[in-house]
Amino acid sequence: MDKIDAQYEDVNVNALLDFCIIYLQIEEKMYGSVYSRMAKKYTMQFVAKKLGEEPPEGSDEWEWPQVKEYLEKRLERYPYIFNALLYAGGKTEASLQGATGTSRIMAAKVAKQLDVSQPGKVLNFAQAWKQSMGNWVSFRVLPPEMSYSIEDENTIKFVIKNCPFKDSCKAYIEENITHFGGGHICGIGRGLSSDIGQKIITGCDYILDEFANPNCTVRIVKIL
Repeated sequence: MDKIDAQYEDVNVNALLDFCIIYLQIEEKMYGSVYSRMAKKYTMQFVAKKLGEEPPEGSDEWEWPQVKEYLEKRLERYPYIFNALLYAGGKTEASLQGATGTSRIMAAKVAKQLDVSQPGKVLNFAQAWKQSMGNWVSFRVLPPEMSYSIEDENTIKFVIKNCPFKDSCKAYIEENITHFGGGHICGIGRGLSSDIGQKIITGCDYILDEFANPNCTVRIVKIL
């Protein structure tokens, strides 16, 4: 497998906080204020459980900058606190729709925030993968210990060691929150497949084959 060209030792937590909040704000426009309140509630519950403290009273009514400030103040205690926002997005969507993924276009819109490539036609699946991967690496939001292989013209496999996103994925598994196909959720797989799917038009899905065993193994597949 080829290792991604990550010239950094860890993900950019501040960028991930920003992108997660952008995603939640886009979803809020689709669902309305009920989504916002639920997402903030689940964010605070996740952090409280992780740090052994009580959620702040009334935090489901906070504005998003106040939520971000609260999370930033706890970064030293929980360096990957962006997982709280990832979890909240999936949990809220599942609560409202029964599973995650039916509003995948929202993830694609956030992925466009990462798109620094030159405009032009993407010729194939592999090219779309490399373009998306390069964009995400430039923002330091892909785990540095990530390797990949292009299995065939319709399948790409990647493996992550010590994934900083695994806390949210673990919570999904524990609470039986699945994506629309019934499989386990992978935060990275969800974002990358949405981004690549927009580039190749036909769309993509992902399959989490192994979770923290000890590595995570995921396949992104082209929808034929």
